[in-house]
Amino acid sequence: QLDDLYLIALVQRRDLRSLRDLTAEHLPLLRTILTEGQEAISKRFGIPGCQLRVYLHYQPSYYHLHVHFTALGYEAAGSAVERAHLLPDVIDNLLLEPSYYQQRALTCPLRADEPLLKKFQEAGRL
Repeated sequence: QLDDLYLIALVQRRDLRSLRDLTAEHLPLLRTILTEGQEAISKRFGIPGCQLRVYLHYQPSYYHLHVHFTALGYEAAGSAVERAHLLPDVIDNLLLEPSYYQQRALTCPLRADEPLLKKFQEAGRL
């Protein structure tokens, strides 16, 4: 069923681990992921690009750059604004400032049981 469509595009490059690694150098890659991903989904599933949410997580669940494609009406875990960064916005931000994601403070919600939260607490950062 297409109402809860959830697909992931994995980037082949191993040196790109998360949103923080992206610079203007990666704009061709990001544009290709967006356009070819939308085209492939439209062709295979009949869902037009305007009905897809295309985003990256920060913090990601694993450190190998990947992009999520979900049906617009599907509320997938982690697709909320605090954690999901829309790929078209990422592209626009890198066009405005080539090192945007190395400079910007990024908010990321953490559950009480997440190991990263414990590390922040141990380091006195919370």
